[in-house]
Amino acid sequence: MTIELHKHPPHPHLALTLGLGLLLSVGMAACADDTTVGTESSTGDTTDTGDTTGTTETGGEDMDTGDGDGDGDGDGDGDGDGDGDTGPTEIVVGGEVTDFFTMMGIEAANVSVKDTPGFETVSGVGGLYEIMGMPPSTEVFFLIDGNEAEYWGGIRPAHLPADDIDDLQLGQISNQLIDTQLSILQQQDPTVMADETKAVVIVRLLQPTATGASVTFDPPPPPGTSYGVDANHMPLLDSPLIDSSLLPFWVAFNLEPDEAGGAYTVTVDHPVRECTVLHPVFPTLPRYVTLLDVDCPPPP
Repeated sequence: MTIELHKHPPHPHLALTLGLGLLLSVGMAACADDTTVGTESSTGDTTDTGDTTGTTETGGEDMDTGDGDGDGDGDGDGDGDGDGDTGPTEIVVGGEVTDFFTMMGIEAANVSVKDTPGFETVSGVGGLYEIMGMPPSTEVFFLIDGNEAEYWGGIRPAHLPADDIDDLQLGQISNQLIDTQLSILQQQDPTVMADETKAVVIVRLLQPTATGASVTFDPPPPPGTSYGVDANHMPLLDSPLIDSSLLPFWVAFNLEPDEAGGAYTVTVDHPVRECTVLHPVFPTLPRYVTLLDVDCPPPP
């Protein structure tokens, strides 16, 4: 089954720039000088820095004493009651489910955690959601779906922090925005089509000034199923380059689904920066968009 284009998409070039600009630039106001807040804060999805950074910092602080609470008694007991606890064993994760184009909350979207039964909810008014009892300091993959008439499903990787978080934003890309992107690509190659039984991966730079980055996707996508963004902020079919600071992303589509993860690898190279894919092993599902963030900090 293929996506049927809207007969009269409204100003596709403008819609793509505005829509994906919101998707890829929201929360990036501080990134003009490559300043990021936490490892995933630029996405607007994980603004708390307790995900991976907190764990690393804790390890550094405790290295000399081997003591979880830093009092030197070696009991690793954070509250001093002798029970050996080092923090909460369950956290509450909440935030918003939003439309990547309009940034409006999406009500009645299903939110769940892949391969973790019992952790699911439905977004309420304004797209607000909350899931209780989640494991802290853990990598998870959120699934957002249940509204196929308007949106593609979303797969959002996240490193959960050590404590409760109430501003982890999840999002979906609308059918209309997918159609708009496709219409622009068809101006370069009229045979380009998007298969709804396949998967999409978006590779996004956390630092929008890291232009000149080159994406290697393995196995390589067939011709006509990937694009970069050029210096004029327009999609360029079959390009591996990210040359736009407004839309710092690369997209592969019509991918064979891989629910377990591991079928695809992504590396990002830059002339002067070292780039790290934050979630190198990731799942892909039919008619879902998987979002992968890449950290490319400037050299010291």
